[in-house]
Amino acid sequence: MSWQYSITLNSFKDVEPLNLTLKRLSQIQFDAVEMYGEPDLIDERITMDLIRSYGISVSGVTGIWGRASGQSFNRRLITRDRSVLSQTEEYVKKCVRFCEKLGGNTFNICLFSDDALVTIDRNHQWLLDNNKKKLVSSAITTLRQLANYARERGVELLIEPLNRYSTPVCCTAYDAMSVIEGIGDANVGLMLDTFHMNIEEDSIEEAIINSRDLRHIHISDNNRKMPSFGHIDFNAIIKSLKKIRFNRFLTFEPFIPDAKYECDIVRGITVIRSISDRTS
Repeated sequence: MSWQYSITLNSFKDVEPLNLTLKRLSQIQFDAVEMYGEPDLIDERITMDLIRSYGISVSGVTGIWGRASGQSFNRRLITRDRSVLSQTEEYVKKCVRFCEKLGGNTFNICLFSDDALVTIDRNHQWLLDNNKKKLVSSAITTLRQLANYARERGVELLIEPLNRYSTPVCCTAYDAMSVIEGIGDANVGLMLDTFHMNIEEDSIEEAIINSRDLRHIHISDNNRKMPSFGHIDFNAIIKSLKKIRFNRFLTFEPFIPDAKYECDIVRGITVIRSISDRTS
């Protein structure tokens, strides 16, 4: 089984202009890119022209979730603040429309909540399962409506679990699958991220094998660098993906500290291609 490879443009947006990133990534021969989810900050026409000019397709849009100090967004679906919920719903719809225009078909949902709603073990950032389910239940109706909106535009919504230090509400593949089951819509699937899984899962490989309806995966090492710069066992991960016959993009989401990134990117994708070629 051979995969197509994508990479998130969010990793590069603070390092250099988009046109330079696309030029450099096209030379590394990625099959696609994943656009960052900030439609209000992007000129759609210029972006579409740039992407076409380099012969790269768009696999989807990366949602930018949570809060940002000093910035304009405060995006969470589990909230008692109607204005925040309304803004978050509109954000998802904008990203879905943006994804449709770019020719992508996936957008990820991360579940953040009001701090006042979460009672956690502050030392370990743990939230009891019953509390997670109670919090998530308040967002199910909204998620169903957004799933329908996305379906009409050919975009799948993906529930992505994050590690507990990002949000304690949805942290594991099991958590995300419970949310997906509660939504009960075929247009909603599972997305996983090896960086977050390294923190939360007992076994990354078993979480992949036991996952239901895995539709997207972000790949980076335990230190958020490209594969082979940390300690995650990507041999086992690739073997697990092949076992479940995963046939979607493998999308890299590395941290890029500066513009001298080509060697690291090439090393990472070469390692994954090599593992894929020799793993049955």
